[in-house]
Formats: sequence, structure tokens, C-alpha cells
Amino acid sequence: MNKYGLVLAGGGGKGAYQIGAWAALREMGIEFEAIAGASIGGINGALIAAGDYEKATEFWHNISVEKGVKFAKDLPDSENLFSRKNWGVLFKEFIKTGGIDASPAGDFISNFVDEKKVRDSGISLCVIAVQMTQGVIPREIFIHEMPEGQLVDYLLASANIPLAQNIGPEGEKFLDGGAYDNTPAMTLKKRGYNRLIIVDISNIKGVAHSLNYLNSEIVHIRPYDIDDLGATFDFDDAIIDRRIKLGYLDTRKAFSYLLGNIYYFQPDVFRAMVKRYSADTVEQIEHMAHLLKIEKAKIYEENEFISIVKAEYEKEVIAYMERQQALEQEEDGIMLHLKKRFMDKKSFENYPLAVELFDTLNPGLKAIPEADVKELTETANEV
Repeated sequence: MNKYGLVLAGGGGKGAYQIGAWAALREMGIEFEAIAGASIGGINGALIAAGDYEKATEFWHNISVEKGVKFAKDLPDSENLFSRKNWGVLFKEFIKTGGIDASPAGDFISNFVDEKKVRDSGISLCVIAVQMTQGVIPREIFIHEMPEGQLVDYLLASANIPLAQNIGPEGEKFLDGGAYDNTPAMTLKKRGYNRLIIVDISNIKGVAHSLNYLNSEIVHIRPYDIDDLGATFDFDDAIIDRRIKLGYLDTRKAFSYLLGNIYYFQPDVFRAMVKRYSADTVEQIEHMAHLLKIEKAKIYEENEFISIVKAEYEKEVIAYMERQQALEQEEDGIMLHLKKRFMDKKSFENYPLAVELFDTLNPGLKAIPEADVKELTETANEV
């Protein structure tokens, strides 16, 4: 099997998703001849090039804000660096020292990234950074261009967080590589790597990002909703595990080992659903499930999925009717208008096939009246 080039986007703590993707790719026997990454994508690239999956998962299960930055005072929210609770500490630290001390990050990364293994792997690793010493100079730095012993320095340069003091190669100042190209597929394509797997975890693309994939074989792995990965600097253990699981499932889906528009099903299960209900109906049911915030990080059976979505849909309709009945008893015209305006309601107008199915399964239940749809504050178009 021909090897792929692997492209890893930046996105802070969301990068755990890429380790889940790697787990699935390893199961499928897919190997890489080159890896390009920006920010956390560069760090994950080094972990993947070294080939030690256990070490990579250990990295993600031990990562925390405290292991990346150092403050004179403890952070109120130690799991999410840029949480509003931390703004006071961040501001005082910046005024006092001129930036966040990110020196602990170097020690932490060094414990998990084996530079010798990366260099001996035969994989052409590239990290993206923006050099700021003399003007603004984007850099695509390959492992063979880095002096021995400086891989971690360049990984830090690529992942330079906002407000951080100078980190990276001695005497140089860098900006996070994601500002230039957060999903650096063209870095590999222009060097002749034409079979690419892109693992994307961010809506940020960078000023030089290009989508010139003409005549290339591209497998693009990305969550249906980036918000499913949580906040960028949230390193809670449960969130890390969920990101890894989603990365694994999306990668299996990208290679058709799983199917589904938004959710995950074994191929035979999904095809049976399409045959039973129609492709359009299944797609609408999945969109309705997303609107109802039904858990994504699992593989569903048909009856289980239909039952869960139906139950949540019915709860929403019943709750809406109960709220309407309560409002009808209100006498204050102004307050009644405000309560109607801001009442938590969901619109299913874009999913008529799914609504028809669930109403058929429960004929005693009436959907949200169409006359009220225009008032709904949360619409399917915002999903």
C-alpha cells in the first residue's frame, strides 16, 4: 500500500482528536511518509513520527495548563487557560513580566517526544511557524533542517500561545504557526506528496491556507461540529477521552468502516435504515438528533438510535405544549410577549420527513404548530 502524507491542524486541547484518528489509522495499517503540522498538530506529528502510540496517549492523559505555563499565583480555573475566571491573573502576569512564562511546556514535551526516534523514522516531519525576529516570516521547517537537539524548540515555536514570552530556538521570536496556515496541506502537496490525510480540528485556517487539491487524493477527517471538541484550552480528562473517541470514529467513517451523515453506524445497520426509511429521512433524523444534542461518541444500533431520537423529540414537543398552556394563563401582555420571545424552543420545520415518521409512531402526539415556527429562537439553520 502506498503511504500517505499526514496533515495535522492546530487547535490546542482539541488535538487529542488527532490521536484518536491515529489509533484508527494504525488499525487499518496506514503508514506515512511525511507529516506537516501547525501548533499542537506539530507536536502530535512528532509523537506520531516517533511511532509510540502508548507514549502519545500518555502525553494527552497527563497534559494540563500547569504543565505548560507557570504563574506566580494559582489559576482559578486550572483546566481552561483562557477561562474568564483566569483573566485577572493573566493580566497581572502580563503587566508584571511582559508575557506568560511557557517554559514548563518545554520540559513536559521533552518527556514524551523522542527526537532520535523521529529522525530515525524516515518520516519527513515539518512544523509550521511564523518567525518574528526580523519582520514577519512564515517558516515551513522540516526535521532535516533543524539542528540536532532542537526539535522540541521548534515544536514550541509552532505552538506559541498568545501572550507567551519568547519560546523556541534561542534568540528567535515566533508566532503560532496556525496564523500562517493552520491546516498545511499545501506544504506537503507542493513537495510532491499527493496522497494526503488531513485531520482538521479548528475553524481557523490561517492567512496563507489554500484549498488547491486538484488531482490529489485527499481524505479529510473532521468532526461534524467543531464545538463537540470543547474549549481549546480545556484539558479535563473526560473531554480528552471524548475527543480521542470522536477522532477514532470519524476516521473509521472516513474509510467507510462506519457510515452515517452525523452519527456512527455499522455499514449493514446504516444501509438497512436507509432502505427502511429512505436516505432523506435518515439524514433528517440525524440532523434532528444533533439539534436535540444526542450523544455522538458511540456506535448506534438502528432501534436504539430511532428510539432515543423519538423520545427526545417527544419530550421537546410535550415541554413546548406545556409551556404554551402556562403562557395562555398569563395576563400581563408585555411579560407574555417577552416570555414567548425568549422561550427555549426548537424548530423541526426543516425535518418534515423525520417529524412525519415520529408522529406516525406516536399518533397521539402533535408536533409544534407551524404558526409558531417563525417565533422559535433556535432554528435548524443555526446548527
